[in-house]
Amino acid sequence: MKRNELSLHRKEQMAASLKKLMTRKNLGRITIQELADDCGINRYTFYYHFQDIYDLLSWTFRQDFEKLFADRSQYHTLEAWIQNLIRYLKENAAVCKSALSSMGGDSFRRICVEDISGMMHDRLRELCRGRAVPDDYLDFLAAFYLEAVSGIMIGWIQSDMESSEEQLTRYLLIALEGSLETSLDRYVRSSPMTEETS
Repeated sequence: MKRNELSLHRKEQMAASLKKLMTRKNLGRITIQELADDCGINRYTFYYHFQDIYDLLSWTFRQDFEKLFADRSQYHTLEAWIQNLIRYLKENAAVCKSALSSMGGDSFRRICVEDISGMMHDRLRELCRGRAVPDDYLDFLAAFYLEAVSGIMIGWIQSDMESSEEQLTRYLLIALEGSLETSLDRYVRSSPMTEETS
C-alpha cells in the first residue's frame, strides 16, 4: 500500500472508530487514547494526522459529504439533493446528536455549512443560466439559504427527527423551489436601477 493510501486508510479507520464511539457517548467525553485503542493505533499516529477530536470530526463530515454528492448526475434536482442530505442525517442521527450536544448548534452548523457550501454554489451557478450575477451575490445567496436549511436540519435533529423525512423534504421544497431562481431574477432586474442611481 502506498504512503498516501495508507494515510487515507488510517484516517478512515479513525473516522469509523469516532462514529462508533459517538453512538455510545457524547463527543466531549471521548478521549484520544480511547479512540486510538478502538482502531488499534497509538496516540502519536492520531496526532500525526489530526490536531484533536474536533479536527477528526470535521474531516469525517467533509469526507462523508464529498462521497455523498460525488455523483452530481444523481442530484441534478433540488428534491434529490435535499432527500440525500436528509437520508444522511437520519442514518447518522446518533453521531449528529452527539456532536450537537457537545459542540452546540453554532459549531456543528459551521462544520456542516462549510462542507456543503461548495455544493450550494454549484447549484446556484447551474441556475444562473446566462444571468449576469456577480460572485459576491452568489456568495450572499448561498450563505442565506445554507443558514436557513442548516437551522431547520439542526432543529430536526434536536427534536429527535419528529417530522417524517417525507414531510421535511416537502416543506423544504415548497420553501426553496423556485425561490432560488426568483432571487437571481430579482437581482438581475434590480441591477440596471442600482447602476443608474449609483
